[in-house]
Amino acid sequence: MTNATRIIVYTGKGGVGKTSVAAATALLSAERGKRTLVISTDIAHSLADSFDVPLGGEPTRIVDNLWGQESDVYYNVRRYWGTIQRYVQSVFKWRGLDDVLAEELTVLPGMDELSSLLWIAEHHDSGEYDVIVVDAAPTGETVRLLSLPEAGRWWLERIFPIQRRAMQIAGPVLRRVMGVPVPDDSVFAAGEELFHRLDHMQQLLADEQKSSVRLVLNL
Repeated sequence: MTNATRIIVYTGKGGVGKTSVAAATALLSAERGKRTLVISTDIAHSLADSFDVPLGGEPTRIVDNLWGQESDVYYNVRRYWGTIQRYVQSVFKWRGLDDVLAEELTVLPGMDELSSLLWIAEHHDSGEYDVIVVDAAPTGETVRLLSLPEAGRWWLERIFPIQRRAMQIAGPVLRRVMGVPVPDDSVFAAGEELFHRLDHMQQLLADEQKSSVRLVLNL
C-alpha cells in the first residue's frame, strides 16, 4: 500500500510568521479530519506558544486529529547520534575534559535542526499521519542542512571504506600502545546508518509527489 502522507514545509526569514502560518495550516488540516502533525525544526521553540500547549521531543496531542512536536536537542542526539556521540565523548575525556564539557562539545551546530528533519522522515514512514506540517528553521539554515547528504554520500562511497578498514588494522595497536579511544565497528555502522537516513530524508523532501516547500514572506 502506498504511503499517502503529505509533507508541507514552511520556511523563510526569521520573524516573517512561519510558525503562525504553520500552526494555522495544521489546525485547518485537523479540522478537516486529517491526522496532522505539526513539527518545528527551529530552536526558537515558539510553536508551543502558538498553541499554548507544552510540547517536547515526542508528538503531543493538542486537539482532535492534531499533534505537535518541538526539538529537544539532547533527546534527539541520543536517539540519532548516540553511538557516535559516546565515542566522540570518550575522545574528549581521554584528552582531559570533564564529563559535562565533553558531552556539551559533542552537540555540534545544526545537529538539533538536522535531527528534527530526521524525525520528519520517520513520521512519514510510520504512516500514522495524513499530513505533516513543518515549521522550519530560517531559509539559509534549512538549505545548508538539506545539502549535507550530498557531502555525506561522497564520504560514504569514497572515504568511509578506507577509514573503516584502517581502523580494523591499526585500531588494536593504537588502543594498546597509546590508550587512544578507537572507533569500533558499531561506530562505523552507526555513521553509515545515519547517512542513509539523511539521504532518505533528502529524497523524501525533494519528491514533489510527497512534499512541498512554501516560502513565507513579509509584504
